[in-house]
Parts: sequence; structure tokens; C-alpha cells
Amino acid sequence: MVGFELGGGHLSAALWRLPKETGQPATAWRLLESVTAHRGHRHADSLLQFVHNGLARHELAPSDIAVVAAGSGPGGFTGIRVGLATAIGLSVGTGAVVWPVCSLRALAQPGAGIRNGVVVPLIDARRGEVYGAAFEVKDGRVGRQLMPPMIGTCDAVMAATRDAGVTQPLVFGSGAVVYDVASEVPPSWHVASAAHLGWVAALAWEKAGRAAEAAPLVDPSYLRKSDAELSAEAREMQAREGNS
Repeated sequence: MVGFELGGGHLSAALWRLPKETGQPATAWRLLESVTAHRGHRHADSLLQFVHNGLARHELAPSDIAVVAAGSGPGGFTGIRVGLATAIGLSVGTGAVVWPVCSLRALAQPGAGIRNGVVVPLIDARRGEVYGAAFEVKDGRVGRQLMPPMIGTCDAVMAATRDAGVTQPLVFGSGAVVYDVASEVPPSWHVASAAHLGWVAALAWEKAGRAAEAAPLVDPSYLRKSDAELSAEAREMQAREGNS
């Protein structure tokens, strides 16, 4: 399995080896390698090079890829589009299943170490806003979504978590760091990781009996309009005002 996460400020890719037989415990899964780094705008080239080199190092072929997991957002427009498009391209070339994963759920994964409680992952959305959600952690797994993904000021998102009945959560992620609301957690928790995203996808894939038809729709979650859409709306409004 290959995993990509590009919705935040980093490029992250991971390569997993899963057992051929279904129904195996998660301890049978093995993370072969992962990379997380700033790569500017050369996302696609970096992703494909990682896959090519990683497969070669572990004596695997593209046909060995059964699943390509990719972050579906919320997050940066370009990163989400490139990650999902690259996943679809690999799927076409290898026959692998594309398995989109909510980027906030993937970011929440390190919080599974608390065993029980609530985690609030926040991704910096810039323009004075964050993407955020709230998840219950039970028995060492990130489970039920207590508040769906939303965008707003950090204060507004944290207020929404309180309205959802969330108290004393662990708060982390790039948005938590930028607006100084982060809990005391390891620095690595603040960066979205394809290794964590792959873990989420693998759990869901196994639960679905590895059925390709059970894969979620490839539906990017942006939560707000792109600059191009906003510019087009502004031009349309100006045109209407000029004709009135």
C-alpha cells in the first residue's frame, strides 16, 4: 500500500507491506518507509520518485500495489488535487484501489496513544483561519467523529468543539501551533503524516473485507472556495453592477 498526504505545509508519502491474507491483526502490517518534507511545488515528481525508489529498494513491482491511500482534505487546494490525481494515476496504471482519507482524521492518529479521550486536530488554513474537527479516542483508536470538519477562526472552531460537548481535548496540528492553543504533545504530532493516513486507510480497507467497491468516493473536501472561484465571482458581480 502507498499513502500520500499533501494537504498541509508538507509533502508526505509512505509505503506499507500488508499481509496477503485478509483478517490478519494490525501487528502483521509493516511500514516499510516514509518521508515527510517541504518540497515546494514539485509535488507530483517527488511522489512518483518516492514510489519508484521505494518499490525498488524492497524488491517490489508496481503490480504489487493493492491500495493507494490519499488525503482528501481539508487542506491546501493544490496539495489535495495533486495527491488525489497522483493516486488515481497510479490506480489506472496498476489496478490498485484508491482509498481517500479525511486529512484531519489522519492528523488525529497520534492521539490514539492516549487510550481514551478526545482529540482536536487543527490545520492552518491561512487567512486567519484553521480547519478543525473533533474525534473520540477509545481503547487506543481514533473513532467516532464528534464534530465534522469545519473552517473558521481558531476561536470559532474551538467554540464549536465546546458546543459539541467536547471538554479538555488534546489539541494539535499546524493550526494549533500557529494560534498557540497546542497541547503539550511531541512535535511530530503537529505534522500530517502519510504513515498515519495509510494506517487509517488500511483499517478501513480490512474492515470492508478488501472490497474495491467499498472504497469511499474520490471527493476532495476544500470547505472554502478557491482564489479562482472568488475572483470569478467578483468579476461577475462587477459585470452585473456595470450593467445595472
